[in-house]
Amino acid sequence: MANRPVSVRGKTGSIGHSAAALACLALLSAAPFAHAQELLHWKDAWVRSMPPAAQVTAAYGQLMNHGDQPVTLLGITSEVGTEAQMHDVIADGDQRRMVQLTSVEIAPHETLVFAPGGRHIMLLDITSSPAEGTNVEICAVSAAGNRACTQAPVQQQAPMDHSDHMGHHR
Repeated sequence: MANRPVSVRGKTGSIGHSAAALACLALLSAAPFAHAQELLHWKDAWVRSMPPAAQVTAAYGQLMNHGDQPVTLLGITSEVGTEAQMHDVIADGDQRRMVQLTSVEIAPHETLVFAPGGRHIMLLDITSSPAEGTNVEICAVSAAGNRACTQAPVQQQAPMDHSDHMGHHR
């Protein structure tokens, strides 16, 4: 492809070649960040239904990294409650306890699993319980600032998994 001057014409006339080139470079440099958002996606996300007086519930699902680079997940956001946190359940002698996770790395082509009894998402300080059968938006936020969002149904039990994914990250 030959290098040719670029001219961008607006309502008030033309922009100089260097300004147009800078605009094109800005668009091209932003493209990897836009593409990176598409490399993470949710599967089988759901939010556990809760009694009306409860202020806390949990969310689950699988977050898949389809990219060739690891992704560091720094947190979760949700439209329900004031805060969403990633937690894991660890063995402490013959007891199990919950610990908050500040980050989780998802290797290339791996799946991060949030499941009952293990790693999960806590939705905190809920003032209005979402009704069973409605959807709640849940977003994973990466260290790069990208967000992978899904609509998770509110239900009592996990959705049926119709396919098995290899390479689960636990």
